[in-house]
Amino acid sequence: MQPSPYTPGEIASSVPGRMLQLSEFEERLSYLVDLQKLIGRIRVDHAPRGLGKTSLLRQYQRRADERGVFTVWVTAGEETGLVAQIVSRIQDGSKSWSRDAQSAVRKFVEGVTVSVGVPGVVKLETTSTQPAAPVPSGVREFEDLIRATANANEHQGLIIFIDEIQAADPAGLRTIAFAWQHLQSEGTDVPAAVFAAGLPDAADKISSVVTFTERLAFRPLDLLEPDAEEIAISAPARALGVSWSPAALATAVDVAQGYPYSIQLIADASWSAARHPDPGGEITQGHVEQGRISMQTDLTSLFRARWANATPSERDLMTAMAEIGDGNVKRSDVAQRLGVTPASLSVPRGRLIDKGFIHAPERGYLAFTVPGFATFVRELDD
Repeated sequence: MQPSPYTPGEIASSVPGRMLQLSEFEERLSYLVDLQKLIGRIRVDHAPRGLGKTSLLRQYQRRADERGVFTVWVTAGEETGLVAQIVSRIQDGSKSWSRDAQSAVRKFVEGVTVSVGVPGVVKLETTSTQPAAPVPSGVREFEDLIRATANANEHQGLIIFIDEIQAADPAGLRTIAFAWQHLQSEGTDVPAAVFAAGLPDAADKISSVVTFTERLAFRPLDLLEPDAEEIAISAPARALGVSWSPAALATAVDVAQGYPYSIQLIADASWSAARHPDPGGEITQGHVEQGRISMQTDLTSLFRARWANATPSERDLMTAMAEIGDGNVKRSDVAQRLGVTPASLSVPRGRLIDKGFIHAPERGYLAFTVPGFATFVRELDD
């Protein structure tokens, strides 16, 4: 009997099907480490919840750690603000450095305190008698800290990883954006980079506070292709000496429909149905069919929680989507079914995207983030 190698709802240790993203990161990582250069564009991978954004960002961090880069991880949205989080992580991470390296950075950490001024505005206050300056006037102090940290001899550079970037405070976003703009324009060698992950509306929220968004690279994450699904399902079992029959694998791929969370659910449920097989064991189609029943229970609980957390107008929108079909539906068709204008859907649509219930796969279209939710909605009235 072996524990399940699948991790539904947890951060995955591998990200099959994301080779393009990983190869692009490796290229940027080599540029930073080997040439000791600044990565001038802030990268933001965005997708609905459950598509593996955080797992991918953690994979980036692991690879950077392996190359000797000093990495800082923050999850945006804390009350202290994004800049304060970054400064705190730098301060904590530098405690293990040599005395000289600590001193080189400490004078900037100690010389810059981050406090919240008027709502939505971060002030960088120096310990001198100079008056506090609102962003972007105080960006220079933050730049100095980034420069000193990146050039410390203890490592090969600095990468800041920001998860849930759409939740970041506006002042924090402006501070980082202006700092990176200044660092790039100066043309000096600063081996530093920022990689982030967020929901599909991250680009809109960032562009509302940062006008020069051409300096940010927004990259969408899509559902996994069938071959990537097969790898995600079969590889963890193979590492434990367990195989999937071709029929079982095909059925599991069909059930998951490319959604990473569903992949982990069906694989984990099938493993349990096979009674945690020992090396040499096999997961059959029968196990997958049993697992499918268990998986559906988990999904139904998720769907019920989401439905309960929706307002009447949000439920109306989702009901109209479900009645139209299971895949991508036109926003205009949803509006027509509800007897309203497409523009009037903006508020409930935006709220549902923020909650991660739906996403806009392409302009003018809407879709549920989790496969099977449309069926759940249709069956509510049965």
